[in-house]
Amino acid sequence: MQPERIIVSRTDRAGDFILALPIFRELKKAFPQSRLIAHVRSYTAPLARLACEIDEIILDDSYPAGLWCSPLTEAFRKERFDLAVIVHPAGRSIIAAWRAGIRRRVGRASNIFQLFLNDRRVQKRSRNEKHEFEYNLDLLSGIVPAVDFSPWVFKLPEQLIADGMAFLAQAGMAGRRPVIVHPGHGGSAHNISTAMYAQVVAGLLQNDVPVLVSLGPGEESLQQQFPEPIQGRLAFASGLSDLAALTAVFAGCSAFCGGSTGPLHLAAALQLPCAAFFPPVAAMTPKRWGPVGCNSLIIKPEIADCDGRCASCGSTGCMSRLQVQPAVTWLTGERKK
Repeated sequence: MQPERIIVSRTDRAGDFILALPIFRELKKAFPQSRLIAHVRSYTAPLARLACEIDEIILDDSYPAGLWCSPLTEAFRKERFDLAVIVHPAGRSIIAAWRAGIRRRVGRASNIFQLFLNDRRVQKRSRNEKHEFEYNLDLLSGIVPAVDFSPWVFKLPEQLIADGMAFLAQAGMAGRRPVIVHPGHGGSAHNISTAMYAQVVAGLLQNDVPVLVSLGPGEESLQQQFPEPIQGRLAFASGLSDLAALTAVFAGCSAFCGGSTGPLHLAAALQLPCAAFFPPVAAMTPKRWGPVGCNSLIIKPEIADCDGRCASCGSTGCMSRLQVQPAVTWLTGERKK
């Protein structure tokens, strides 16, 4: 029987949510008459609003904190969902779905809260055998007849594209399609230093490639780590109103350079060429977390994958020994295509 009301829950980071967006596409394709609701955080809600497949949004952080959140349960119950796909195994989401009496509750068999699911999927994601978006789509097995295992591609409204172009024009980048350099990482994965990103920027400027430095919330101070002689030749994107505004700005650019973080997946979903720095950490492997759906260059230390405990590692500082020139050369070439 076709589900009439479906909730998909992913309440963690922006990149994680982008990699879950193909679920909405496949559910709406299989059940076009069904109402599809996204359960997300306020921070990622602007990205959800860019997906025409999503009919409504429930903001997780608009409800009180806590595992046993009765107001969130009531919000779920009120919607009378008959299918819940819990992509991120957050205990409060799973318990709210159970307490709300949602008939089919699909999710990973990855923690104690799986006891409140009645359709558990054993995935063993820690083995990193496929990409995260593919693991996400695997949750639809037995629900969607034929799943299209292709990554998400943003299709932006004309007004949003115009807003991005206006921002770039105001930043002195009208018609120049700069390369985005994003030095931050939000704590999601080990990255190269801001000083090394400054070397990338200097190399691009030497090749007459315009550069937009993207800074996330709380990363504004990184701007001061770029040498003064080159700051005047850069544009900076910081303090944007939300992730939709950042998406609009990225859409007017030509390529991306950064670490394994949300803006990398945002750029990939806009099909921008992406040069990405990855650590040799098994849990952060580009096989699972790399850019998909675009041309890409992965730069990582040529040593065996480790557990990420740098203090006890004989190769301490491996990211600092990476060469940035390959990224400069590749990005310059991609921009000319």
